[in-house]
Amino acid sequence: MKKFSIITFGCQMNVRDSHIIREKLLEENYIEESPENCDFVVINTCSVRKKAENKAKVYVREYKKKGKSVIVAGCIPHHDEKNLLKIGADIVIGTKNYAFIHKIIKEWQNQKKPESFLNRTPKKEIFEPIKKPEDISTFVDIMHGCDNFCSFCVVPYTRGREVSRDAFEIIEEIKCLVKQGVKEITLIGQNVNSYFDGKYDFAELLAIIEEIPGKFWVKYSSPNPRDFSYKVIKTIKNSEKISRWFHMPLQSGSTKVLKLMKRDYTKEEYLDLINLIRGELPEAVITTDTITGFPGEDEKDFEETLDVVRKVKFDMAFMFKYSRRPRTPASFLKNQLSERVKAERLDKLIKEVTKGILERRKERIGKVYEILILEKAEKYRGYSKGITRENVKILIKGEFEKGAFITCKIKELKGHSLIGENLKEAQKCIL
Repeated sequence: MKKFSIITFGCQMNVRDSHIIREKLLEENYIEESPENCDFVVINTCSVRKKAENKAKVYVREYKKKGKSVIVAGCIPHHDEKNLLKIGADIVIGTKNYAFIHKIIKEWQNQKKPESFLNRTPKKEIFEPIKKPEDISTFVDIMHGCDNFCSFCVVPYTRGREVSRDAFEIIEEIKCLVKQGVKEITLIGQNVNSYFDGKYDFAELLAIIEEIPGKFWVKYSSPNPRDFSYKVIKTIKNSEKISRWFHMPLQSGSTKVLKLMKRDYTKEEYLDLINLIRGELPEAVITTDTITGFPGEDEKDFEETLDVVRKVKFDMAFMFKYSRRPRTPASFLKNQLSERVKAERLDKLIKEVTKGILERRKERIGKVYEILILEKAEKYRGYSKGITRENVKILIKGEFEKGAFITCKIKELKGHSLIGENLKEAQKCIL
């Protein structure tokens, strides 16, 4: 059983975890194939929303019927391991088992019966560095777990409590990645701005990363607005590497609902933070997450969310209907809303957010940005895809070398796409 395939659901942390799983198996001379041609499928699951959980379980059943051995990893095993074994999983592992997945497979092969390995949690948190990046952009985890216990969120129950990685280990991994040609690094954790390894806080970690030699940019995801400090904003303002993209999950614009969510900030505090960021960094890109139809949300509460959207004018937003998740406090709240109400409010929210997105993009026409070339634009012949340090995606005319930094001027907006023009001599190196 040497051919494997990995299917990944969910967040950036899961994407990085799948990278680690892949590296571990390749080191043991396993061969990566398509799901149809492999011996076993690793399904790295997400349980933040019911839809993703249901889809992952469908995959478990489908690949088992196709005669594949099925390994289920990620967050679902932490609250539904028995059912996963019942519906077809051969091996069930959790979010802390990836460092020795190859050993687990060998042990399972000796007995060939469905088994959960969730109890094989190491005593000390393991942070596995990426050894061979797959692209010019990659993720570096700086912490695991979350201590916030937002009432709607399952993460503390699947990922555990917060553990920060040693700053020295983070720096060494980044140096190694930069030497291998990585140009964009995203620091990830469930709540990155609460990072503290016993010596350095998040702002200090960013300042240390700033001093690493080489031309590369650094992003991070995701912070909690409650923990975002002026110290971090000033560090970013004085940086040449740290992105001026601020992903600020709002979740709701109603202070009443935010209290029910246990978010520990008010509508007014959120708006004050956004104004502070834009006061220091006018070109900052602000994106967000929102939930519509949280238990107890009435029309007035929803209008408060729309009011924040109109005032902030987000550059982008991930918008979802509330999904009732097992074991979370919100799942026991009264006044659960109907799917119809949640869907109607989500539709209104999407329309309002889209207005702000287009306004913000139109404001960028005529401005000059340095962009990092990511790839050739397949749908737009003769164009390349790039991204600014502020995390704004640009289509630029010409075919440029992947990983090149180009200075461009925004010429127009086509649909939702910003079109840029190269201001320097074209580098005619086809991707």
